[in-house]
Amino acid sequence: MTKTKFVLVAIALALVAWVGAGAASAQDGPSLSASPSSIAEPTDGVSVTVTGSGWSVASAFLLPCNIPEGVNAAEMSDDAIADHCSQAGGFLDMGNLTPVTIADGGFEATVTLDVPAQGIFLVTGDAASTESAYALVSVGMDDMMDDDMLAETGVETSVLVIIGAGIALAGLMVFGLSRRLRSL
Repeated sequence: MTKTKFVLVAIALALVAWVGAGAASAQDGPSLSASPSSIAEPTDGVSVTVTGSGWSVASAFLLPCNIPEGVNAAEMSDDAIADHCSQAGGFLDMGNLTPVTIADGGFEATVTLDVPAQGIFLVTGDAASTESAYALVSVGMDDMMDDDMLAETGVETSVLVIIGAGIALAGLMVFGLSRRLRSL
């Protein structure tokens, strides 16, 4: 094996190791999801299952956060939602506070909600206000977007980079071999 081929193989292996190391990413704090996450029309007494993951506290509180009429909750930024659904925001429904126990970083709770036309946020946070997360229950379409119903359509970027690097390396080797054969 020539020095050039050895250097190319070493570079390819280093690239594969570097891309593989960057593929894993940690979740930034807790997350919350609601099922159903959308209902067809405003309804009183809807049972919603709330699932939390990535929590480091042992217990938290789950409560609804009302959305005023005329506000499009889907277009609100994370900061606006945090301000809106804070104790100072005045939209938390403290009468429907549900304590949840967190085991192994997660929990599941079922709550009954009155969901108005503009939807409703579900907010979970611990008593010390160190961790919190929210989920939106929207109105206007059936819950056709649950995670278990969606097709797996994505591809990892690192896989594409590895495949591309392999094709480029193979092309370089074929090019080098063809030049060597022409010189014979």
